[in-house]
Amino acid sequence: MRVPQRSGLFSGVAALACASVLLEISLARIYAALFGEIHAFLALSLSLVGAGVGGALLYVVPSLARPPALFARMATLAALASGATLAAVILLAHRGPLSVPAPGSLPWLALCYAASTVPFALAGLALAAAIRHAAPEMPRLYLLDLVGGALGGLAAAGALRAGAPRAALAAAIFFAVAGIFFYLGSRCCEGEERAPGGLVATFVLGSFVLLAGDVGAPWLRLAGIRRASPDRTEHEAWTERSLITVDRPKAGAALMRLGGAAASPILDAKATPPPQPEDMAYALHKDHGPALVVGAGGGRDVRAALKAGQKDVVAVEGDRGVLEVMRGRYAAFSGNLFDKPEVHLVVGDGRSFARRTPLLFRNIVIPSADTVEASATGALALSESRLHTLEGVGDFLSRLLPEGTLVLARADADFDRLLSLVTAALRRAGVAAPKDHLFACSAAQKTALLARRTPLAREDVDALRRHCRKHRFSEVLAPDRPATPVRSLLVAAAAPAAAARVAEGAAAEADLTPPTDDRPFFAYTVPARRLPAVLGDVGALRAGHTALFALALLLAVGAVLSALGVLLPALAARRRRGHLAPQDAPASTASSAPPARALAFFAAIGAGFALVELAVFRHGLLLLDLPAHELPAVLVILLVSAGVGGYLTARVAPGDATAVSARVAEALAVAAALSAVGLVPLARWGLGLGAFPRAILAIAILVPFGVLAGSLAPLGVKIVDSVSSALLPWCWALCAFAGATAMALGALCALNLGYSALLLGAGLAYLLAAATVPPAAAGATAAGDDARATSSGGAAASEPPSRDAAGAQPEALEAAPIA
Repeated sequence: MRVPQRSGLFSGVAALACASVLLEISLARIYAALFGEIHAFLALSLSLVGAGVGGALLYVVPSLARPPALFARMATLAALASGATLAAVILLAHRGPLSVPAPGSLPWLALCYAASTVPFALAGLALAAAIRHAAPEMPRLYLLDLVGGALGGLAAAGALRAGAPRAALAAAIFFAVAGIFFYLGSRCCEGEERAPGGLVATFVLGSFVLLAGDVGAPWLRLAGIRRASPDRTEHEAWTERSLITVDRPKAGAALMRLGGAAASPILDAKATPPPQPEDMAYALHKDHGPALVVGAGGGRDVRAALKAGQKDVVAVEGDRGVLEVMRGRYAAFSGNLFDKPEVHLVVGDGRSFARRTPLLFRNIVIPSADTVEASATGALALSESRLHTLEGVGDFLSRLLPEGTLVLARADADFDRLLSLVTAALRRAGVAAPKDHLFACSAAQKTALLARRTPLAREDVDALRRHCRKHRFSEVLAPDRPATPVRSLLVAAAAPAAAARVAEGAAAEADLTPPTDDRPFFAYTVPARRLPAVLGDVGALRAGHTALFALALLLAVGAVLSALGVLLPALAARRRRGHLAPQDAPASTASSAPPARALAFFAAIGAGFALVELAVFRHGLLLLDLPAHELPAVLVILLVSAGVGGYLTARVAPGDATAVSARVAEALAVAAALSAVGLVPLARWGLGLGAFPRAILAIAILVPFGVLAGSLAPLGVKIVDSVSSALLPWCWALCAFAGATAMALGALCALNLGYSALLLGAGLAYLLAAATVPPAAAGATAAGDDARATSSGGAAASEPPSRDAAGAQPEALEAAPIA
């Protein structure tokens, strides 16, 4: 079978991108199950790190992939990426239990991350080779690369249902398929070195066999699931969001764990729900409803509402996997709880439901599924809470009847911040004296706070106290007993600004300012002024701020790799300058664009895109509200729009690309600045719309950023290719390294300053890009008119003499239009 080289190249690059995105998402789920949610975030940066390593390697050793062995080497790299994927997944699955904060865990963790990076580095090297030797085709190449990535996101949505390890095996198959396309391309033309067909076939068949074997007789199961023992696990199910495990029933309850950081009991239908502090609202309202439970989980709070005599209970659950467990294997065990006529189940985000529903409730309960250990170790610092923000609590307060109550439960250590948050929300709702509207009690290291828009009467307080004494709960806060000086000041301050000053002055060790939609990190309580001291105490950081510790490690690794990505290629270029043939030279001495400007431009657009993606991505997730499918939906929209933006640059002449790049970068800087001011209120307004208008709004936000940001990389490639195509792998490497570093820096910025500050940072990055756009070589021709598009694929006769010869299309690469 013969395939035109252009078709083989484009198809192979698309398959590589599909495999990379599928593997990236699969590894994120595996790392979350093994080590915690923060490591899922770190796993998402592996593809950028790998792409950077691959680009830097190709620049330092250009013989790794170049004509006439270009397709043969790319086929080999894709096949090896398939094998490296299999090795990484097997290592992760069978490494045994590991406690990440424990001494001695870091070397193992470093080994796991290094092994997981290898497939991305090999794929990144192949992609850098494609860009280096087919730079004139970059707009189409970029489009197919990102469309392939979008297909990988869609594939992940389905493959994760079969388990993250199996999804990773599917990624290995896609890597091998990319090798097939490159192999077919190597057979097209005379003079091109043939790819090792046996090697490619080995990994294709091996991946299929391993996946088929796991489907027939499962062997690839995670041995070290976080906080779940195989000895007591009765049920295990992967969902698009996480791994769900259920322990064997004990004392009338089976504990359901979600991703290792959350747990919810499933009660036997014959068992009486054990009393919890969040049930205290029913002591005031008895059987009067309706009641709303946000985060139904295993159904304990729904059972408690039914036990209290509620006849109308609305249960909202955003994870379809949880509902499948409850309505599947544990339906009979729980007495078909979610199918009872008194229970009305809503699948979706609780915040969006509160914004859209016309119903008013007498009881709203927001339980906490987070484990006490996760809260105490700071593992949840990077977890966004759509519910526990100033605007979110305000949305729920607005859905209460005048005498209705809102109850929120959190770990004891989080109570002061919860009190600050609810107090501020009450003030915003027009309450002058919040202390008369609040009551709290605790048990089993969790505290529930009750809030009401109307003051609690004396008989209400007495009823709540009797309820607490009856069930041996500890009273934490009451209108006449604020308990601690800090809490007394929080509830008595006359205004939000005064409350913020009180919180800042009274709690030097923790940030008690209310989280907002712009900074929705309820579990992150490190004051900005103490951040340097906290980061400097490594021992305390590992013990009590594990998420921040992991983020600091990623930032350090990204910074080191960025520095090495500049220094090592620069040293290699200096060492070989004057010795090598022109096609291997890093840049022409007659170049009109110093390499420093090109490198700075690519680093700036890499950082800018990462920062924009972090901020805009989360608003798209918030608006779409597609349980279990919002991640692939947002990913597809962003990647496809970025690919279209790159494709639109096809007819921009290299000589015009500098001016166009500067204008696009400036437009992105303005868009980021405007979004910093208006995106949060726009997204909050959109929550009250129906599903279709919300989807249109999400697309309207994501597509312009995608199109504009996606056009800069192809434009930059067009400019650098007109001067020295040998410089392209180095530029691509710095773009990827800067993106990985910006992800960590952006997350740290969002934690401390909010997403608006992150968008402003993106604007600054794009201003830097606009200022450092390198000029194209004099006499560069338009992409659509250059003489390189000939049947022989030869270099254009009109190219400037200073242009590096290797930047032309490889001799074997066909230039005929893609069929």
